[in-house]
This record gives sequence, C-alpha cells and structure tokens, in this order.
Amino acid sequence: MDSLIPILIILALIFLNGLFVAAEFAIVGVPRTKMERLVAEGHVTARLVLRVLHDPRRQDRFIATAQLGITGASLGLGMYGEHVLAQWFAQAFESYGASRWLATHGAASVMAVSILTYFHIVLGEMVPKSLALLSAERTALWITPPILWIQILFYPLVIGLNAVGNGILRLMGVQREFSATHFHSPAELEYLVQESEAGGLLRAETGKVLRELFEFGELTAGEIMVPRVRVIGLPLDASAEQIAAVVRDSRNTLYPVYDGDLDHIVGVIHVKDILRLALLGKTLKENGIRSVPYVPETAELDTVLATMRLSRVQMVVVMDEHGGTAGIIALEDIFEEVIGDIEEGSTGQPDIGHDNEGRLLIAGTVRLDEAGEALGVTLEHEEVDTVSGLVLMLLERPPVVGDIVTYDRVRFEVVSVEGHGVGVCLVTHAVDIEF
Repeated sequence: MDSLIPILIILALIFLNGLFVAAEFAIVGVPRTKMERLVAEGHVTARLVLRVLHDPRRQDRFIATAQLGITGASLGLGMYGEHVLAQWFAQAFESYGASRWLATHGAASVMAVSILTYFHIVLGEMVPKSLALLSAERTALWITPPILWIQILFYPLVIGLNAVGNGILRLMGVQREFSATHFHSPAELEYLVQESEAGGLLRAETGKVLRELFEFGELTAGEIMVPRVRVIGLPLDASAEQIAAVVRDSRNTLYPVYDGDLDHIVGVIHVKDILRLALLGKTLKENGIRSVPYVPETAELDTVLATMRLSRVQMVVVMDEHGGTAGIIALEDIFEEVIGDIEEGSTGQPDIGHDNEGRLLIAGTVRLDEAGEALGVTLEHEEVDTVSGLVLMLLERPPVVGDIVTYDRVRFEVVSVEGHGVGVCLVTHAVDIEF
C-alpha cells in the first residue's frame, strides 16, 4: 500500500502532463468550421471552444494555461518521481550488497531519471499529441471545459505570463495583431489543396480545377480570347445558303454577327435562333440577333464574367487599344480555363497532344504557362501570352512549316500554320537535342 500511493501520484502527474499537451494541440488544430457547424446544431461545449477560437486573447490565455500546466506537471514529476524511484532502486541495490551512497547517488538516480523520461515522453507527450492531432474536434470538445476551470484558478499567473511574453515580443520589434479572423491568401489556399490532394482527400481532377480557380482572377480577356483571325462570324446580310455553310463547317453554338467586317460586330446569334429563322424563312436582319457587350483586352476574367451575367449573353467582344475587334470570348472559353477543353463531338487534334514518339504537340493558341506546365517547366513572357505570339516575336516574320526557335531552354518547331500565325508546334526541351 505504501508503494501504491507514490505510483498513483506519478501516474497522475503523467496524466496531467498529457492532458495539457492534448489541450494545446487540440485548440490549435481544431477546424473552426466544424465548431461553427456544431454550434449551429446547438452543441453547448462547441460554443465554448468557438469562443476561444474567435478571440485571439482567449486563445493566448488558453495556450498559456496549457503550457503552465505542462511545466508544473513536468517539474513535479521530475522532483517527486525521481526522489521516490531513486529510493526504491537504492533499497534494491543495497539488498545486493552495494554501498548506500553509490546506490542512491549513482545508478539509482540514473535509472530513475531514465524511466521517468521514457514514460514522460511516450505517455505524457507523444501519445496525447498524436490523439489530439488525429481527433482535434473530439479532443477539444471534452478537454476545453476543464482547462477553462484551471485557467480561472490560475488567472493572475496566466495574465502575468502573457503580459511578460507580449512585452518581450514588443522589445524584439514584433507587433501582434489581435484579429479574430485569419484570412487565407490564394497561395495558401492552393497549398492546402495540394496537401489535401497528396493526402488523398481530393481527387487529382478536383485539385486541378481548384488550382485553376485560384488563378482565374489573374487572367485577362486578351489572354483567353479567340483571336480575330480565328473568329467565325456571320455577315448581317448573309443569305440562307451562306449561313448554312458556316454552321455546317463549324461546331460553334454562338456566332458573332457583323456589319461589313469584324470591327463592326452588331450582336450575337445562337444556333437555335438560326434554325428558327430558317424554318420561318427569315434573315438575320429581321430577328434573332442579341446585343453583345464589349470589353478591353486588359479586363480581368472576373469582370468579363460579370459583364456576361449583367448583359444576359454568353459572349463578349474584346477590343484592342484602337477600338477594333481583337477577338471574342464565349462562356465556354471561360469554363475551359477552369475545367479544361470541352470538345463536343470533336475528333480533331486537341490543343495539347503527343506525336507518335510521345513528344508534345501544342496549338499556337495555347497560353505559354499552359505549354510550360505540359512540358514540366515554367514558361512565361512579359510581352506575349501564347505559343504563336512567342514564335512570331522570335521570328519577326510570319512562320512557315519547319521554322525552329528556342526560348528559355525550350525548343519550338512549327508543324503547321494557320493564316499568318502558328497552327501547331512541336515543343521539346532544348537540351534534348543538344550534345
């Protein structure tokens, strides 16, 4: 019985140490959104946890209480546990004939400290920390009330410790901001997505879509537009035969309608409206054309999308700096920036593909950053946005099949041309062909 009480005291000190360790890691790791959901469901304890999470000063006091408890339990375990265990080992050594001084102050103390340290680290640190990190929500719910009671008991000491700590930080030039809300930057959110994807919580395709969304606001109309040379439109005075030929040869559902040339786009018409006009025997001038908004090349995609929503039309015309038509953007083009190409019933060449040898074939309209991502490198230029634009700038003339240029250790070989621009390029690492 005399030996049982010291053992219980030692175990209690280890338990208290683990309790405070779990409290510290749980309150730091518990997701605020889960607590908010539980509060909405009427969970009383979750309300206590959320009050701590929403107030940085409360959170500081909570953590200070946990650290105070860890320190006190560790010191108590060291002073009391070492003394008790050393006496037991000393008595054991004496029974084998060892001198009392050697037993007490030598091997007995070393063994006592070693055993206490082992159990302190494993049971008092590692196990509670792992449990708190694996189940932060449950741990925070059951551990917060007792920690708050302990905080009340040692309130003056906790306040004093916080004041001293904050004072030292101010002397070091560190200014703390007591904001109740932490906002994540797009870079932080992207990192969280990558971590979730690596941990198997997000599928690769979902992670890709989310990363594209984070970059969505950085893109401009000029970067994703269908350039003027590739715009398929309908003349305002087009005959039924001309309209039928254009619709038959293209896969578009929306067509800009222009008066004279593409610098004078007067509206947009949907293929279903074209069919309706054909059935009624009417022309484009008579019905079916919807007004189309204009945006500058520098307009961000957020602005473009808002313009479409406000105008209730799924296409905008992109203006150049002189007021002429630089290109068009359809709602589908914006979707493709987020979820990838949508080739409806297409059997043609994709924008990014491979030849028979596995080398990259990239369309001239593909953005440089997308081409670089496909090749596994970072590829960008301050003056141009697309592969075709880069090749044209480096050649300083219209491209012809077989032209080769190199930029930033990437080799571009023109495979086909479209108008005066690049149709498709063979893109490889420049080092792959250098010896």
